[in-house]
Amino acid sequence: MNPVEIKEFGQLLDGQMVYSYLLKNKNGMSVEFISYGAVMRSCVLPGKEALDVVLGFDYLEDYLTSMNMENPPYFGSMVGRFAGRIHQGIFFLNNKVYQLRKNHGVHHLHGGTDSFSRALWTAELQSSEQEITFTHTCPAGTEGFPGELTSTLTYSLTDENELKMCFKAESTEDTIINVTQHHYWNLGGHASSVNNQEIRLNSTHYLEKNTDNIPTGNFEQWSAMPMKEELTTELRVDLDHTFIISDQSKIQASLTHPSNGWKMLVKSNQPAAHMFIGCGLPENLRGKEGVSYHSKSGVCFEMQNFPDAPNHEHFPSSVLRKDKIYENNTIFHFVNQDHV
Repeated sequence: MNPVEIKEFGQLLDGQMVYSYLLKNKNGMSVEFISYGAVMRSCVLPGKEALDVVLGFDYLEDYLTSMNMENPPYFGSMVGRFAGRIHQGIFFLNNKVYQLRKNHGVHHLHGGTDSFSRALWTAELQSSEQEITFTHTCPAGTEGFPGELTSTLTYSLTDENELKMCFKAESTEDTIINVTQHHYWNLGGHASSVNNQEIRLNSTHYLEKNTDNIPTGNFEQWSAMPMKEELTTELRVDLDHTFIISDQSKIQASLTHPSNGWKMLVKSNQPAAHMFIGCGLPENLRGKEGVSYHSKSGVCFEMQNFPDAPNHEHFPSSVLRKDKIYENNTIFHFVNQDHV
């Protein structure tokens, strides 16, 4: 087994170096991360022809530029402190009102401007050659959030082709938190389309939303049979919905390629899966290997809490007390049906 491969990936404007880290398992599967945004830059599945199944960029400059777009793609990055939208950037906690930065019209989105996705994370190699931990400390008051938040993010690659993500956070004050990963998956390879790839969810309902993509608080039923039906054609059009997980003890979502045998199974301790097909990507966005990405290049399985949870009492709580630990544990398991 080769050790983790570490390379320089570029410099930030302030001169700090960004590094890339490549994990490999005995089957030939590999996953590459960079310390900027704790981005997963590639995920290569083994076979006669290596298949890179996530969207990304070849150069650091492209990641930096993309985050300044009107609708940043957040390719492969960690999203926080709070994933999704918070209505008008306002929430109440301990009888106090907090105003967050409004970075998406009149709303707060994905942790604001000074977010996890734009941070330089510190990497530490673990005793296992297939594991890496990133750490980041977010000062109290950043984007308006209370409490200094210390986060650790560990990615592990197993010899069963499982990519495990363990995110933990502690705060010096009571705060709110909702963290997810923003990987765009495509089991046909990042240069193809996800149009014909099958999506299934362990869910019967999704969150109704208004024209600003803010949850109304109501639930809409889309299926009576979790994991038994494919996601409907109607929902796949401009897909940007939060699905309520029916059973956290079982596989919660899957993506299947119609012909190459690859399937991705998703399991998490989170109450929702926010599904997003890159309908907001600009056409011909130049990605890795000179590929022109488009609105159907990838699909995100964002395992998380409900968006705008602090403003809906019947949503799962997003409050992190100062004496508690927040955890998001998510597993992406890749199996090839032709070889099972």
